[in-house]
Amino acid sequence: MNGTLSHTQSPLVTRDELLTISPPPATSTWKPIAHADLIQAIDRQLLVRGITIQREQFALQRDGARLFAVLDLAFEQTDEFCAAMGVRNSTDKSLALDIAVGLRVFVCENLAFSGDLIALHRKHTVKFDLNADISRAVDRYQQHLAAFHKQVNELKEERLTELEAKGIIYDVFGRQILPVRLFPAVVAHYAHQAPHDEWGLHNVLTTAVKQLAPAPAFQATVNLGRFFHLGVDGRENGDG
Repeated sequence: MNGTLSHTQSPLVTRDELLTISPPPATSTWKPIAHADLIQAIDRQLLVRGITIQREQFALQRDGARLFAVLDLAFEQTDEFCAAMGVRNSTDKSLALDIAVGLRVFVCENLAFSGDLIALHRKHTVKFDLNADISRAVDRYQQHLAAFHKQVNELKEERLTELEAKGIIYDVFGRQILPVRLFPAVVAHYAHQAPHDEWGLHNVLTTAVKQLAPAPAFQATVNLGRFFHLGVDGRENGDG
């Protein structure tokens, strides 16, 4: 997900504009959730828990059928970052409804997401209960955010030599976590920032991710979270 969701093929819209996008009719097994209804349900469940949205961005694709959103929350905020929630939804059966646990890094406007999409991963079936399922998702979000913070602090403690950092970059591209076309941007960011720990290197990589459109950027950020062991199981079940 981009630091800002702006992209030539993914226009930014306001919350009011989401209200104008109606989902297709439901069937006996499929019940598409309107984008505006989803965001309002998330907002309600956050407010019940005393959490407010301090910034929100929405981008659309496929003539409004796909929504990608980033909600920056006034919650668990430090001088370095605040809690963030990544949301993707579709009304054309192309994507399940996903809510990702994450952080917004202030200095570089980067995002970090859990590699597990642990808050919610749900198809639009008739059994989907918008308010109840979103309520449970927000509870899971709160529960796992503390662990996510801890894992970020662990990355800061993992010192890297230049050879180790370059090896990780090689693995990221070798495993196709990022497209090869981003390699020059990663090299440029690395030369400028020269990170000495894994968290710094993660930020180098997520800076380059901001060049992608919302759909591949969302997935790349999640995959980077998994690669760097940011998730429910942390370093016990990581891919990196």
